[in-house]
Amino acid sequence: MTIKTLDLFAGAGGLSLGFEKVRDGRGRKVFELYRAVEIDKYACATLRENFGHEKVIEGDITKIKIHKQIIKECNGKVDIVMGGIPCQSFSLIGPRSGYGKKMDKFKQDKRDDLYKEFKKIVKEINPKIVVIENVKGILSKKDKKSRKIIDKLFSDFEKLGYAFENNKDSKKYMLLNAVNYGVPQRRERVIIIGILKKWKNIPVPFIKPTHFESDSDPSLHSEETGRLPAVNMYAAIGDLPTVEPKITYTGLTLHQKARIIKKNKFIKNGANRVLFDKKRFSRHLNSIGNPGKQFFNFVRSNGHEFLDYHIARSQQLSDVMLFKLMKEGETAAVFVKRSPVSARRLIKYDMTTFKDKYRKQTFNETSTTLFAHLEKDGNRFIHPKQARTITPREAARLQSFPDDFVFEGPVSKKFKQIGNAVPPLVAFNIGETIYPLFGE
Repeated sequence: MTIKTLDLFAGAGGLSLGFEKVRDGRGRKVFELYRAVEIDKYACATLRENFGHEKVIEGDITKIKIHKQIIKECNGKVDIVMGGIPCQSFSLIGPRSGYGKKMDKFKQDKRDDLYKEFKKIVKEINPKIVVIENVKGILSKKDKKSRKIIDKLFSDFEKLGYAFENNKDSKKYMLLNAVNYGVPQRRERVIIIGILKKWKNIPVPFIKPTHFESDSDPSLHSEETGRLPAVNMYAAIGDLPTVEPKITYTGLTLHQKARIIKKNKFIKNGANRVLFDKKRFSRHLNSIGNPGKQFFNFVRSNGHEFLDYHIARSQQLSDVMLFKLMKEGETAAVFVKRSPVSARRLIKYDMTTFKDKYRKQTFNETSTTLFAHLEKDGNRFIHPKQARTITPREAARLQSFPDDFVFEGPVSKKFKQIGNAVPPLVAFNIGETIYPLFGE
């Protein structure tokens, strides 16, 4: 019998997918998504395609109709309620960064209280376990009375009978970095797990890291830990074929436009679906170490025969020229200092306020944190070796989504879903840690 889960604010389903990948000693599925609730229509289409139409409740969780539907369909049928509560107002790289915004507007945000909707559902369903994922900013965000949002959250859920202290340091939350769980991306997130005391009055098990970065805590490097080195970008996406961006007509003269129209006809920018190159992949596997091989055991466990969404985004000619000149690991700010003349010619943004508007990633390191702004552009995720930004497939790999996972909607909406998601490999580790509680 599988453990049923309810995923609120489900997005593309990264949290649910990771849980569903957990297996018992006999290889049987441990967790099953019972219902996923999401307001975004494209994410809902993705959820339906990957988990089943009957499992998706599309709508605003704050609306009475949707709330009643959730309770009617899930009450008495789920053991875990989980979700990534919308975090735009908590984010330290969004409105709270102050970039181009008036801060007063964001001191209070109605999304700050969305956890209360989560709490209402938990109160009625009374699950054995709650799992909440959020950005690091939730640890410092305060309400208009200068009370920390996270303290209010703990207080409210403790009144419902949940305990949050973990068995490692007794903190009520865990600050996890995805890179320490086999994800080829540095992505810090707060994970909150609550156990219903009436069910089991025990500390929350800590989610033990499985990987380490070379520049992280030296104590993680000892062989006794059994941890693997981090998975770098080359291991994660180095097998994917070269694609080239088509050039947009922005800022071009009529003569340049005529030349680019001809050139674009011969540019191979990828396709929505092509056959997967097994020979190329085999050569790649032989060139990477055990961490990369284990990563592919997760993202290519069923040998998916196609390569999906590996399409280069169209770029302005000036951006392509800039990408070619930048070195691996460089941000725009570094490039401006190194090559001021070229920077003035090619960079159109005000560099005094946004110094990392462009960032070229590094193959032998993990990626920087992906985010939903990928919907708009990928300038902070320039490919390490090719003069373009990353493709949706590369972004999905960097988030540890399996190659056979289907993302619905236009390319921009695929990027948004991928950038917003909980990395499935992180969710898998959470699920593996929680699962034994049900057998004790």
